[in-house]
Amino acid sequence: MSYELQRLAAETTAAFTGLFTITLEAIRQFENGEYFTMYARGTKRLQSILGAEREILILGNIYADQQARSIRFVRRLINDADGRLETTLCVIVHQDPRGNTKLKRWGRENGLAVIPVYTATGVLPRNQELERLLSYEFFTQDPFDVTGPVANDAQFFGRRAEAQELARKLQSGHIRACFGIRKIGKTSVLHRVLAELKENYDAVVLFIDCQRDDVFGLNAAGLLHSITLSLLELKASGQAYAEVNASTSAPSLAEAARQFQSALSQFDLTVILAFDEIDYITPSNGSAEQWRIGFIEFWRNVRAAYHAAARDERRVSLLVSGVSSRWFSVESIDGIENAALAFIPEEYLSPLPRGAAKAMIKNIGAMAGLRFEEQALEAISSFCSDMPFWIRKACSSIHGKIETAIRPITLQEAAVSEMLEAYGRDEGAALAKVALQHLFRVYPELRAPSLSLLSEREELPSGIKRTLNRYGVVDNAGKVSGSMIRMALTMVAEEATPQDAISVERVEARPLMHEWAEELAGISYRRNTMERALRSLVINFLRMSSLTNKDGVSAKASLLSALPSKRRAELDAYNLETIADKLFWLELIAIINKNWQLFERIFGDKAAFNENASIVNDRPDAHAKHLEPSDVAMHRRALHWLDDRISKV
Repeated sequence: MSYELQRLAAETTAAFTGLFTITLEAIRQFENGEYFTMYARGTKRLQSILGAEREILILGNIYADQQARSIRFVRRLINDADGRLETTLCVIVHQDPRGNTKLKRWGRENGLAVIPVYTATGVLPRNQELERLLSYEFFTQDPFDVTGPVANDAQFFGRRAEAQELARKLQSGHIRACFGIRKIGKTSVLHRVLAELKENYDAVVLFIDCQRDDVFGLNAAGLLHSITLSLLELKASGQAYAEVNASTSAPSLAEAARQFQSALSQFDLTVILAFDEIDYITPSNGSAEQWRIGFIEFWRNVRAAYHAAARDERRVSLLVSGVSSRWFSVESIDGIENAALAFIPEEYLSPLPRGAAKAMIKNIGAMAGLRFEEQALEAISSFCSDMPFWIRKACSSIHGKIETAIRPITLQEAAVSEMLEAYGRDEGAALAKVALQHLFRVYPELRAPSLSLLSEREELPSGIKRTLNRYGVVDNAGKVSGSMIRMALTMVAEEATPQDAISVERVEARPLMHEWAEELAGISYRRNTMERALRSLVINFLRMSSLTNKDGVSAKASLLSALPSKRRAELDAYNLETIADKLFWLELIAIINKNWQLFERIFGDKAAFNENASIVNDRPDAHAKHLEPSDVAMHRRALHWLDDRISKV
């Protein structure tokens, strides 16, 4: 045990006393690394701040370059503590200048809220300074922000039993499918299933990622041959898992099929072929035309090999994951009998059950000091149609708008709903639109029925309603499942107005109407761009004033002082950037007038500034006002006057 580690452990004990009671201390080895470990129970105040009910693990090391093994060690220690320690929270004391970011990221990927405490000198802050540091590091991390597929137990909500059951069935020689809308969590489930198979079952697993260029660039014979070669490599190596190695050379289709059957016959264990992003090797992929014919050729020979293995009493399982089940449910393609029909089942990964969606929000939010009343949980889940990825993105947006200094905080439905609507306009609708457009590309029969939902007058056919319900587009009653879906459908509908549905008279009038719409759009775009620049200008100048003045008034306080008391109360809980985003145009103008001494050098003439700002506030594209050419010219001049001065800063 090094002297430096002993000294850092003693310093940690001294610094944390008063905020924690240390109940257990030890020096431990893990993967050639040396650490001190402590179990610590926080004071009632600190437990309330961190939302902790059990003891918290404190881990420390003296390495100048933190490694991911620290997180692995934390996870092992928590798992071995038999419920004594908080399962999603730990403190890591370290001496890596770049360690805070790394440790937070690795922790987030493993379902842990890591509170990093960096010290370059080996000396730690005390008392309130330490409490502020712990609170800041805890509340500024974004536990909702997870990139890539989720597999860790702490991040895997509502699907664990589903994945375990799927793995059990695959071990038994079943054919299963996992269809669902984009970002519903198919790949996360697939990876979890593969992990279950590796850890708990004796099986040979070959993973075929169909979105790889070298995979979907093959034809049917080429893919069969590549699967065969990869299986033979697994057999020769004795390994249990591999990803397909695409081979550019291939025999004829008949020979490839014969070799594939022969390869399967060499295994005594269950052979599991797992296909992800299956849409890339279907007729839906316009960039791989060979799969128009190859789809039937491939699945005809896979089906024949599967039945041959069954006759030989060998187990072969298939798992197919993708967006569209369409090509596995049609009777023929281009007049040719579809060999995949009734071979691959129509099984879907639907949105989370409402209870699981709420539990996910509640549990992850607690890691950032965000607590939600029941109606707020309901609002988020409903808004996002219980889609786990969408929920994470919406909650990440909420997280970024709440001041860290006032956490932990319980968010009410009214505040959450307002932030959700803003998120939907800024990002959420576009996110859902991507998912719907992708669905309609690979399953075009769903487009028209989906868009008809906006009218709320047509009753969907039962088959279509059932499919859209499985994809999460509609609820059990056949209504649009959430606000993000509705916003996205509206955007898709606006882009797809059919030209041939317009009468002759309206077609003749259309050029004038089109020109008018473009003019309004141009004014709107210029105003929105200029307004964003003005918001940034205001908060930056207020910040600079706050730093240079000795009166100690913060930028946020200066901004709020220009607003009426009721409005100040509404905005006080948010940080400066979020308040700026929530300000109305006239409120921005009032703040500039209140602090005119800061902005006079930019705008010069106060009367001219207010006149042009008033003109811009009269939005011609927001109401059915008769607009003359002179009105357009006046708006253009006002926008130009403001733009010209802002652009010089």
